Amino acid sequence: ALVYSTGLHPDSWRLPNSHVEELGSIDFQIRMAKLAERGKLDAFFLGDGQYISEEGTGQISYYFEPITALAAISRETEYIGLVSTISSSFYEPYLAARMLSSLNQISQGRIGANIVTSQFDLEAQNFSMDKLPPLEERYHRANEFITVMKKLWGSFNTRAIINDKEAGIGLDSNQIKAIKHTGEHFQVNGAINIPTSEYGRPMLFQAGTSIPGREIAARHVEGVFSIAWNMRDAKDFREDIHLRAIKEERSAPLVLPGLTVYVDETYDKAYALKQELDQFVSLENRKKRLSKAIGQDITNWEMDEHVPNLLAYEEVQQQVVKSVYIAVKNAVETEELTLRELLERFSTWVGHKTIVGTPDMVADEMIEWFEEGACDGFTLMPPTYPDLFEKFIDLVIPVLQERGVFRKEYKHATLKGHLGLSEHEEKIKRR
Repeated sequence: ALVYSTGLHPDSWRLPNSHVEELGSIDFQIRMAKLAERGKLDAFFLGDGQYISEEGTGQISYYFEPITALAAISRETEYIGLVSTISSSFYEPYLAARMLSSLNQISQGRIGANIVTSQFDLEAQNFSMDKLPPLEERYHRANEFITVMKKLWGSFNTRAIINDKEAGIGLDSNQIKAIKHTGEHFQVNGAINIPTSEYGRPMLFQAGTSIPGREIAARHVEGVFSIAWNMRDAKDFREDIHLRAIKEERSAPLVLPGLTVYVDETYDKAYALKQELDQFVSLENRKKRLSKAIGQDITNWEMDEHVPNLLAYEEVQQQVVKSVYIAVKNAVETEELTLRELLERFSTWVGHKTIVGTPDMVADEMIEWFEEGACDGFTLMPPTYPDLFEKFIDLVIPVLQERGVFRKEYKHATLKGHLGLSEHEEKIKRR
């Protein structure tokens, strides 16, 4: 589950019972992680950004630096995986590898890292840049960034620790290998100084659907956080990732598209939950958000006329987030949406699959996507925390369990174990 402010819905903070005042409390984040663990979910995922929005909406999208927050959360949870976003555009690989390796040992093998290249010039301007480098260059750096981290994690492991007090030998230097990496973006000479433990290296994820991102995913990671608004696009994306992984001669990463759910005991109640949130989004703000997402001024577009075909991504790439732009473009071109229809969807959609309905309706669609090969699972993105997150845990998870498609208890104690990626996973052990 992705934890993002008070919820994925941009106006979730405005609800009378929202917990916006608690965003600066680590106790709130811990409660959300424990809720995810109660639902037997695979992982608790903290997004991140390196800027504060210039739009005075009142919503705080990010608060705690995720590595720091997850260190605290790891001490209050036992099984749930913990995933932090890491920007390859702003971090150095040695620093990132040390932080992640430390956290993986602290959490006893429950850590994952979502490697992103960042999206906005506002972020770059906080790191001595005028603007972000072009997409291809950012992904070239990301490829080298991950390569260096993997080298570092292989340079020193716990087998090198002897601690022979009588002989006075603490480390076997023959088992510590300086990586001596000299690349276009990074020069890293030595070995990491935090040994990789019996839990192995942290699990790696990648977010996005761009071609360079897909190449990174196929070459390096174990999981992909993707955007897919319909089954056709989801299946096409997953098939493409599998083909690219074959070329890289490695197992395909898990494809985990985002999923937003409004669920209640009846459809009408579930729809009312969505309407309660959507009421805060004025028509003017919906137009502003859509204009920003597609890099075009839509002020003069007619509400009940079909949206014109959007520009090629290359013409607006400096202004938009590619995965969202392509999702909107595909919707416009395949469904012939009117502006009114697109605004209704986009007000809370941002390209991800959205389900409104009863627990059985939600479970039906999730299972259909899985059985049809559109995904290997989902990245749950609740519209509100904790309310709609808790409804999913209490209403949908039991249905998935009854149908035999989701665990009733944890069988492993590491993130890789939860996701079936370790052949030699250790047995459950409690602190």
